[in-house]
Amino acid sequence: MNAERIYRMLLRAYPPAFRAEYGREMMLVFRDQCRDSDVRTLGFWMRVFWDIVLSAPTLRTEATRTVEVTMKLAAILTVLLAAFGIFGAVNDWSAASQHAGTYVLAIVMGVAASLLLLGAGVAILLQKRQAARLTLVASLLCFIATRLVFPWMGLFLQLVGSVLPVGLLIALYWPRKSSTLGAASIALVVLSGLGLAVPQLCRAQALPLGRWTGWAGPMDRSSAHAITFDVTPVGDSLQIMLHPDTGDDYRLDAIRLRDDTLRFTLQRTRALPPGDVPGGAHGSSCTLLRQRAGYYTGLCTGPDGMRSDLSMVPPGSTHAADTVKDLPLTAAQRESLVGSYSVILPMGGQDVLRIFEENGILKAHSSHENRTGRLLYQGDGAFRPEGSDFVITFVIEAGRATSFQGLREDGVIKGTRT
Repeated sequence: MNAERIYRMLLRAYPPAFRAEYGREMMLVFRDQCRDSDVRTLGFWMRVFWDIVLSAPTLRTEATRTVEVTMKLAAILTVLLAAFGIFGAVNDWSAASQHAGTYVLAIVMGVAASLLLLGAGVAILLQKRQAARLTLVASLLCFIATRLVFPWMGLFLQLVGSVLPVGLLIALYWPRKSSTLGAASIALVVLSGLGLAVPQLCRAQALPLGRWTGWAGPMDRSSAHAITFDVTPVGDSLQIMLHPDTGDDYRLDAIRLRDDTLRFTLQRTRALPPGDVPGGAHGSSCTLLRQRAGYYTGLCTGPDGMRSDLSMVPPGSTHAADTVKDLPLTAAQRESLVGSYSVILPMGGQDVLRIFEENGILKAHSSHENRTGRLLYQGDGAFRPEGSDFVITFVIEAGRATSFQGLREDGVIKGTRT
């Protein structure tokens, strides 16, 4: 074994980053020493060995201290991001009853992934590397499962859930890897931490799937039209179709859901003959704000500048009665509806609906459900039973209601005055 090979082995006492930066220069200095001294003497090697003993431990300690400081910063970031993820999931839990089952499952799995990430950060702070590695792997697997269940989560949440654990796993092996790989992993961790600066993008936002209800009407009129929305997943995005009671269907384009604000434009789905002007709500730009109960209310502005109210109520919401218009009725209008109606329910069932007036409020009693509730007037002969997500439309003849019809999720209901 020649002298240079022995010296290269001795240089392993220095930190990898130091060897990568100064190893070549140290070999050149050693060659100069070999020319000026006798490498076969014990004194020569004693001087070389003593120089390494004096300098290598100090450099090792300094490098270890730098790694520990960096890892502590990364661990603190991990704890903060995990706590932020838990807070966001708990905040969304208030509306979980209005969402599909997959959304609730995604919230639970997201909380589990955040808790594991929080545990990994604590383990790093306590310098328990093996426990931190296992927890990070479990957090990463839990997040991947969440991503499969809930594919339309935000970009920054995906960065935090995937890049952060991978970056920390690489950083935990930094002493055994090159300095470049370690520095890159820490950079990934810090980059993920930038999500704290834009917390509104960190929440896993999505609209509940299924049939939404709501109303829409010009601001300068008292009438309102019942509308429904169909929210369905298409790949990693959502498709929303608007079905007003006027007959023309619309597609929601340019959907932007950021924090509690929902923005979109309306595009008519039916193709028009060449030369025809779309008209209606085509081209309207809408901005809605999410309310505490989970529904959305806001304004739509048409191409002509006309502004309309719009409300969107998620499926299964218990707040349907609070989020729809209850327009005023005259005494004559209320009187024209009072009476008993024989109702044919979906699947051939039957019911008797008794409509009566109580203290100026129109109410209906169902013998089939043995329940009494208000009838909320939506305009144009349409009423929404209190607490329901469908409307019934009455046929008025000679100032008196003769029948009604409505569309529920399970089918059509028809009523005839008896």
